[in-house]
Amino acid sequence: MSKRIATVMFVASAAVLLSAAAPAQDFLLIPDSTADTVGMYDPYDGTYLGDLINGAGLFSTPINAVPGPGGNIYVSDQVADSVFVFDKSGNYLSTYADNTDGLNNIRGIDFRNGHLFVTSGDDYVAEFDGPHSRLPDFIADGSDPFDILFLDDGRALLADIAGTTDNIRLYQSDGTLDSVLFQVSFPEQVQFDSLLPGGFLNASFSDDVLTDFALDGTISETTYFNSGRGVFRLGNGHLLATAGDGVWEVEPKTGNLIEMKKDGSMRFIEYVPEPASALLLVLGGLCAYRRR
Repeated sequence: MSKRIATVMFVASAAVLLSAAAPAQDFLLIPDSTADTVGMYDPYDGTYLGDLINGAGLFSTPINAVPGPGGNIYVSDQVADSVFVFDKSGNYLSTYADNTDGLNNIRGIDFRNGHLFVTSGDDYVAEFDGPHSRLPDFIADGSDPFDILFLDDGRALLADIAGTTDNIRLYQSDGTLDSVLFQVSFPEQVQFDSLLPGGFLNASFSDDVLTDFALDGTISETTYFNSGRGVFRLGNGHLLATAGDGVWEVEPKTGNLIEMKKDGSMRFIEYVPEPASALLLVLGGLCAYRRR
């Protein structure tokens, strides 16, 4: 299950269990690793909508907040070496995985078929089939993974920061390397391009570039952005990008900074549709599946 599929499952559950405290609109989730919060942002223009999660006393350096099974939010924390679970209203529920499971220096996470995949600076992508139930590593080939993104067909894109070989690479569904797509220094988040079918985005911390690319490695667009971490294509066509100083709306290609949405040490960006539209996506997906 990719992040895109996981979001559909998340909102389907949320539609059934919807409470007054849950946001009733599309939103983006962005952790702030200084304030120890996870904020919500408008996916059309990046407007800050308030915080969903306050992790004070729990977070150390939250990196990635993704919707997942059970209609919950799963947050990876690089320094706490943990994945924390919160309900749709932002209440802490449990710790899904931590250093007792052998995790260390963790970064981006993603779900596939109900399994959680966790990238680590110890050069592996761990796989879990349940809380504190770790399976053999999905990837352990000497790469230094900073983020992983599952495609709908089970393959995965990986941001590899292993020294002079930093790159974006594609893996088969069994965890074997398919190809290195392109080299870029210190790539962080890998993301779907929401407005370009078949397109993907990457934020590079050291090369100061936001890259729009295809699965064959073709780069269609690059945008200058200093020390990027997370990236998302807004509904207005601009890019939303994060860095150590905040969340920025950026003009594609030119790199012009349009507006800072919120200051802070910001991390990865994930999209969560509102319940009604998500149910339509689920029904559409089921119909598409039946036609195959």
